[in-house]
Amino acid sequence: MEKEVYIEGKKISYEQESPEQQKNIIFIHGSGATKLTWKHQLKATLPNYTKIALDLIGHGESQGNGYSSIDDYVDFIKSFIEALNLKNVTLCGHSMGGAIVLQFSLKYPHLLDKIIIAGSGAKLKVHQDILKATLEGANYAVDWAYCEHTKKELIEEAESEFNNTNKIVRYNDFLACNEFDIMQKVDQIDKPALVIVGSCDKLTPIKYAQYLKDNIKHSQMVVIQNAGHMSMWEKPDDFNKAICNFLQ
Repeated sequence: MEKEVYIEGKKISYEQESPEQQKNIIFIHGSGATKLTWKHQLKATLPNYTKIALDLIGHGESQGNGYSSIDDYVDFIKSFIEALNLKNVTLCGHSMGGAIVLQFSLKYPHLLDKIIIAGSGAKLKVHQDILKATLEGANYAVDWAYCEHTKKELIEEAESEFNNTNKIVRYNDFLACNEFDIMQKVDQIDKPALVIVGSCDKLTPIKYAQYLKDNIKHSQMVVIQNAGHMSMWEKPDDFNKAICNFLQ
């Protein structure tokens, strides 16, 4: 069900599936993306959980200009949680969304039950060529974000909302990722954590996920076979099974 809430005077679009339950899981997309990222997760059977996927400020159907720092996105997610008066929250973030979740768990741990990090890392350096191409409106994801075995039709559907987010917003997202670095702080995270990575992920390879697994105390790692950076799209059943097992 499509819904909206106002934060900082901006209309924020989100989708909520399943009636309100005792617990909530919020899905946070990556750089320049939209809530479409989580299409298959919103359909997953997660008993006792209300599933919510939002367009971050300035993305998709949400108003605003986005941010160029992960910290600003963290505070925005805090405002979103407070605006909806959500309790018992699990955050699930992909790529930049994963960085937001990691930083959130350091800054506002009292607001969280658990965290799920998909295709992300404790540091997210962005190649200068990608930054430059993003400003020119290019979609790097088509060449980089999917496993070579992934069907072309699936990639086209997953990328169909690419133009719904302004290229400047996407560029600023990549700047935020480029500045993100909690390599020395990640061992302070004290929440149960699931780290998910695609076996073919070129953008945030398995070593990134392994670092998180090795440094977050209460963590487990799942490698999704024959999936790239967009494992939630490429292998939704495997991805959903991993989060369902973790939440239960």
